[in-house]
Amino acid sequence: MRIALVVPDPADPAHAALLRGLGGALRRRGHGVGRGLAGAPPDVIHLHVFSRGCSRLASLRLPEGCALVVTSQGASRDLIDDRASFSRLLRRADAVTAVSRAGLAQLRSAGFSVPNGTETGRAAAPRAGPDFLTVGRLAAYKGLDVMALAFAGLPGRPVWTVVGPDQTGGRFAAFLARLGVADRVVLTGSLPPGRVRRLMDSARVFVQPSRAENMPMALLEAMASGAACAASDIPGCRETLGRAGRFFRAGDARALGRVLGGLLADPALRRELGARARRRAEAFTWDAAARRYEVVYEYARARARPRRTCADQSPLA
Repeated sequence: MRIALVVPDPADPAHAALLRGLGGALRRRGHGVGRGLAGAPPDVIHLHVFSRGCSRLASLRLPEGCALVVTSQGASRDLIDDRASFSRLLRRADAVTAVSRAGLAQLRSAGFSVPNGTETGRAAAPRAGPDFLTVGRLAAYKGLDVMALAFAGLPGRPVWTVVGPDQTGGRFAAFLARLGVADRVVLTGSLPPGRVRRLMDSARVFVQPSRAENMPMALLEAMASGAACAASDIPGCRETLGRAGRFFRAGDARALGRVLGGLLADPALRRELGARARRRAEAFTWDAAARRYEVVYEYARARARPRRTCADQSPLA
């Protein structure tokens, strides 16, 4: 089967991780996979919609006769930058999926839940890196302000590393300075995948303080690394982490502070939770995602509309 995987921004770390992981797994299963719509028309066009760039996807000219699969990857439907275009994509799709059951429920559309994957089987490494690690864009929905407030109240002088592009225009760095913790928070910006992986392999605790998530790939990667994980008690994180970590009420800095203080003071608990997280991550592989998408692709091809005329090849937007 010829499959075109299309994301809004191939340079974005999360989008690029999806192309590498799912694309590689589909190729291993014998499919021809392209990153975009260049070249011969594919059998299936698979659009992955994140919170940003939806209008770009909706404006694509799609070859006639191809089945269209649309996957919701964004943290929440409410955060999508062009919800009107997203609704048009959902109506046009021959099959709709989301990366969690919670995300699928938000779509209010019949479809499939197909979780993202991660690379498993990594060797355990000494946890001699930052005390806390968060990976993801610096944006309001990621809850970094909550984490900062919790971090400022912890005893001692722990270190927190934050990896990801800044979408706050420097306001988050200024907030850290006002809290008096800027000297203990490392803002790295975006990093190459190998450096992010090494940080995950060495961090004592991975923290996902988001206010909204579908299925955060960074949390999956941290689980696969064997890090002890703490996450907001929201459906997407709960579905991902299960009983393999510690949860706190989203937006509650005091509750998060209690969780972080307990983990920092208990190395044995961190090791136990890290082992649990590693075992749970084994269920979320890219090969497993590829097998499930094969079923979706066949379903979409069976439902694909008859070939359209050239006059119908207008953008969806």
